[in-house]
Amino acid sequence: MLATVGTVLLYTFLLGSLYLLVSLGFSLITGVLKIFHFGYGYLFIGAIYFTWMFMDIFHLPLGWAILAMFALQAVLAYILYKFILVPFRFKQDEEFMFVMTVIFIALILQLGADVFYPIYKGVYLETTVFPGTSQIGPITVSNQLLFAAGVGIAMTLLFVFFFTRTKMGLAVRAISYDVYSSRILGINVEQLFMIVFLMTIVPPIVAILTVAPIWAIDSSIGQAYLGIAILIAVLGGLGNLKGTIIASYLIAFCHAFVAFAIGEPRLMSLAALIVVFIVLVLRPEGIIKTKSVW
Repeated sequence: MLATVGTVLLYTFLLGSLYLLVSLGFSLITGVLKIFHFGYGYLFIGAIYFTWMFMDIFHLPLGWAILAMFALQAVLAYILYKFILVPFRFKQDEEFMFVMTVIFIALILQLGADVFYPIYKGVYLETTVFPGTSQIGPITVSNQLLFAAGVGIAMTLLFVFFFTRTKMGLAVRAISYDVYSSRILGINVEQLFMIVFLMTIVPPIVAILTVAPIWAIDSSIGQAYLGIAILIAVLGGLGNLKGTIIASYLIAFCHAFVAFAIGEPRLMSLAALIVVFIVLVLRPEGIIKTKSVW
């Protein structure tokens, strides 16, 4: 019994810290740009398959392939912002155009991965930083998963520091609360929107790179992680980072409890959906109700 409780609590911490990485970018886009980013999953697909493409076609070593992938993802994000989001931002079909575009991009990447790098090609990224396992009491856990959890906490703290201790972060909080008043105060809203949009590509890419050596890779990974990001964002209170932090660990607890206490990993997603549904019935605005990103 105590071993089961310990396992659930440990994996709540590990998965919750990883889910922070998965959902941070989605929450920021929702909270600052006020757009429900249904194409967010393309970032996970692109991180794996662009990196592999640079290694497979251009024969770059892993480190350089990752840098090239980051550059390509940044260019793609800039194009999406500049030529899709900005032109339609103040029109009725603004969100529809952007959402449809990123959904199409995600589908193209997924189908392209299926065609050029099907499962039998054995796509695998050796991004292991700490190989092997560690013993925490009676529980054996992957060192790489411990590393991923540490990265998730560190990056979350960096984002919190940015939004609470820097002038730019305070300006972003202001525009997340009221765009029009921010313009009156002289804040360059469009520039900050673009910076935030580019910032949001980092957490999901880092998340998938850290778990790539220990979790299965296939072209559907984007959908799975997008689903987690949506659940966390909705549960936490759309776009609020405090709510995102709480919701990440709550969803992780649901997954860990079902997987290790009940012993039915197949019910993990269903359990999380039920919890989110119950919370939203009792509190439709989510855990944290605020217009600001923090």
